Amino acid sequence: MTSETPHEPDQALHVEDLTVSYGEATALWDIDLDIPPGVMCAIVGPNGAGKSTLIKAALGLVRPVAGHVRFLGQPVARMRGQIGYVPQRQSVDWDFPTTARDVVEMGLYRSLGWFRRPGRDARARALAALAEVDMQDYADRQISQLSGGQQQRVFLARALVQDTPILILDEPLAGVDASTEAVIMALLQRLRDEGRTVIVVHHDLTTVQSYFDWLVMLNVRIIAQGPVRDVYTPENLRAAYGRQLAMIAVPAQAT
Repeated sequence: MTSETPHEPDQALHVEDLTVSYGEATALWDIDLDIPPGVMCAIVGPNGAGKSTLIKAALGLVRPVAGHVRFLGQPVARMRGQIGYVPQRQSVDWDFPTTARDVVEMGLYRSLGWFRRPGRDARARALAALAEVDMQDYADRQISQLSGGQQQRVFLARALVQDTPILILDEPLAGVDASTEAVIMALLQRLRDEGRTVIVVHHDLTTVQSYFDWLVMLNVRIIAQGPVRDVYTPENLRAAYGRQLAMIAVPAQAT
């Protein structure tokens, strides 16, 4: 099969036989995964399960030992402009001297070209994206002066301004306050309702059932995947997290 041949084009994300290692440590083993378009998908698992590694490998940021990935049937190199990505907040240098609006405008560089300065239309799009995350009043604020939750909103706005059919976020709710969490989740659910695919590395098991409709449960290997109502079970939680945490997070309908 050549890279030009569409493979599983009916899946927003298709992963096949993916293995990733860091030195002698295996981070992911023989991952087979399908996420359909138009869902709100959570990727969950314990610390060290390989959740962020899965996202980075899918995006081509980490080189796998084996396997391949397709987004809407195409390799990631062909889909760069079709995928919005919000990395973990702690992976970003927040001391870089730039404003919130500058950060959002960076999301337009692929369409503008790296050597064109953003014009009036680009600035308006950036401000509109900031308004969607309730950050328009902070457009000219240095990002180092923003709170953690505000910084996360700015990076979400940068992904929004790209207007992509697939949005991938790595722990967007980690360390944010309740109001920021509500803003982020309401916006992501609206994007899902508009037909976009939203894939979120998520850490809070107690909100999985209320926030998401598709679930990938991971612990180096795939434990289970599919609709939340089918995957979020005591048996799968035990397999992924161990008995103690599974008892804490037993689904309401199973208690």
